Amino acid sequence: MSNKQVGFTLVELMVALALGLVISAAATMLFLTASRSQTLQQGQASLQDDANFGLNAITQDIRLGNLNSLISNINDSITYGGVIFRSRANPLTVNGTDTANLPMTLEGSSVAVNLLSRSHSHSAGTTPQWSGISNADTYSSDQLSIQYLPQYILDDKRTPSTVDDVWYGGFDCEGNELEFTLDEGRHVIVQRYFLRVDDNKNSNEPNQALALACDAGHYPLDGDPTTIKNFGDAGQIILKRADHFRVLYGIQNGPNHRYIDAKTYLDLPAPRPRILLVQLGILGRSNQSVGHGGSFEDGQVFQVLDQAVSIKTPAAGSPKYARQVVTQSVALRNTFGERGQ
Repeated sequence: MSNKQVGFTLVELMVALALGLVISAAATMLFLTASRSQTLQQGQASLQDDANFGLNAITQDIRLGNLNSLISNINDSITYGGVIFRSRANPLTVNGTDTANLPMTLEGSSVAVNLLSRSHSHSAGTTPQWSGISNADTYSSDQLSIQYLPQYILDDKRTPSTVDDVWYGGFDCEGNELEFTLDEGRHVIVQRYFLRVDDNKNSNEPNQALALACDAGHYPLDGDPTTIKNFGDAGQIILKRADHFRVLYGIQNGPNHRYIDAKTYLDLPAPRPRILLVQLGILGRSNQSVGHGGSFEDGQVFQVLDQAVSIKTPAAGSPKYARQVVTQSVALRNTFGERGQ
């Protein structure tokens, strides 16, 4: 009886191995491509969600600018005007009298210029004041400072006594409850929006880990206020991963309208035009890396309102991140009355 051996020849085995390697390589390529695509989509989705949420939070507050003011006009010489350009530190002399949006001091000292609305080309201060910090390679970031009087309600605490009655006006941008006793009276709220370093950053953050923050303070409406309280600190972060922040002001000069930054506005001859709206531009970054692919070049240029900016070159071999510009135009509805100019 003969025994027959059945199996693969060496050539057949080599062909099978080659085909297996080709199929494995194709499957691996599909997996890596799908993984990179998913990472990119997640990064861009988180970027859009964060930027839109942060801007929505800002725009709701900015629309309050000049709320309950006795004068609808806003410029740099209107006392208690909604957009703050001047304080006792940099008043404007009109007919021999110093005028400013904030004719008062900050806890015993003049309100520093760099706590007011500032822009690129202004002389920057040091944190927690506006420093112009940015991850853009050419431009410094801007700062917007506004003020408004909330729509207070008198809360009697559901008791017959008036001793515990308070004025309640909601919350400021730092999440502080606006509640003042009858003796304290209603308070005007001051808020500034600016970029600063995020102290709670991830270890793999590229460049500087910047975030958009809001710093809030307040001063009494009645009497002759001389002090702003709780203003000038590092504030509360309202949007993480913001590489650049730009602010433009829509002004009306006769029949003409245009958008300019704070430096250009303050360089105009007095009396300066009224401000009707604010444009915001934020260059946001994804919360996770999208790999090292060539789709995201270090020298990519982003148009942030009127500025064409690119990001400072990170260290060699650093992971890439998705970035997107988000803009918003906010009409200052409390400025539209009595169109005198």
